[in-house]
Amino acid sequence: MSEQNCNCENCVHIEQFKTITRSYEGTENDVAETVVDNDLRTVEVKLKPQQYASKYAFPNRGDKAVVYMDTTENRAYRWDEITGTYICIGADYSQIKIINGGNANG
Repeated sequence: MSEQNCNCENCVHIEQFKTITRSYEGTENDVAETVVDNDLRTVEVKLKPQQYASKYAFPNRGDKAVVYMDTTENRAYRWDEITGTYICIGADYSQIKIINGGNANG
């Protein structure tokens, strides 16, 4: 029996997939943009950073796949599922005026 004549329910045939991807144009929402390149038959998902005026405006529960931006303090955060908090992953270090080294010199 050839692959195209197979009538089983669990089979996925590549020709069916090609037809679907040719007609799929992609989607865009607040968190992600799905880009489809039909010539290369590729699908790419780009995550969008979520920008807020302050970290206090972030959602109560974050999404671990999203980078959250505090535009006032110019800092980036990620959501930590284990602690249930936002963790700072980047900041504008040109704003640092003093670094306290503690008792490094004795």
